[in-house]
Amino acid sequence: MTDADATAMLHQTMPLCATLGMRAEQFTPELIVLALDWAENLCTSNNMLHGGAVMAFADTLGAAATVLNLPEGKGTTTIESKTNFVGPAPVG
Repeated sequence: MTDADATAMLHQTMPLCATLGMRAEQFTPELIVLALDWAENLCTSNNMLHGGAVMAFADTLGAAATVLNLPEGKGTTTIESKTNFVGPAPVG
């Protein structure tokens, strides 16, 4: 699967990925690299990346890693997720 195909699949199966602008850079069962660029529309005040965008990104990475390694015909969903932020993600 090409990176463009993987990105299209993410956008189709998880439309929030398209809304946030996520894209696949590597997408294999052994290695998943997704990208989410800082964008003003994903920020809170003072141009800090919104924690919800960061959590959606993390959840998508976990989902992709899980789905690519599930036995055929099996599915999954996130039932719990927690994080502690130690600092903001400013522009740059």
